[in-house]
Amino acid sequence: MTSSRLDQPAHNTGAHRAQRRAPRTLAQRPPARYEAYLDGLFTYCLSVLCDHDEATAALGDLLAVSERQYARCPAGEAERKAWLYALARWACLRKLAERRRSRQGAHTGRVPEQAPAVEVSEEERERRHRELALLAWPEAAGTTPEQREALELAVRHQLGTREVASVLGMNYPAARELLAAGACEVDRTRAALAVVEMGGCPTVAQLTGDHQVLLSAALRRELVRHVDDCPRCRRAAERAGAAGPWPGSTVTPAALPLAEAPRAAAQA
Repeated sequence: MTSSRLDQPAHNTGAHRAQRRAPRTLAQRPPARYEAYLDGLFTYCLSVLCDHDEATAALGDLLAVSERQYARCPAGEAERKAWLYALARWACLRKLAERRRSRQGAHTGRVPEQAPAVEVSEEERERRHRELALLAWPEAAGTTPEQREALELAVRHQLGTREVASVLGMNYPAARELLAAGACEVDRTRAALAVVEMGGCPTVAQLTGDHQVLLSAALRRELVRHVDDCPRCRRAAERAGAAGPWPGSTVTPAALPLAEAPRAAAQA
């Protein structure tokens, strides 16, 4: 199964029927062969959907489809991981398509039937807020959505370039170029943040107020533009990056945190 086939949120596939049959075919917890991937897969779904209930449902969908299609699962570790992430992407695209249909139905007066909202405790809301906060990556503020998704797969989920290409349904050179361009933007943002930490420039101080920088896309553009134009800040950024790798050649940090997958809930 290739990622290009998984990208379409179709409703007449065997995967769609498998999702409905899942509760009868899976145990109370996902099979042990998925254990090493569950936190990463859930975190990926959460980063795409930004909703815990939908991310949990998407995780359940991909597990159900994986069980039904497991004969197609690649034998190699890297390929198997990419296959599961491609399924996760497919499941998330289906959820996003359902959202769009719901919004369109609201405009036309034909609102699709939806599951009732699940009430959660204050403690659970706080936990979910903390997990969403794990997805923050200030250095990636200047990337495009396409670059950010590719970088998330490469950095947070530790997929190689070839596997990123497989998940996103593109060829290897295109994925390599996408990752390199995103890494350059991360490097530029990192340099700007280093200048903020060093202090000493009145313009930077005026832009950021204090050193507790909430890096919005607009503020990031202003900081990067200033670092490019200001000789003092440009030299400071060059000193800060002198010990690092060539810009665009790699992306740090080496890893980003993962949220814990709600295993029983995804199974249900």
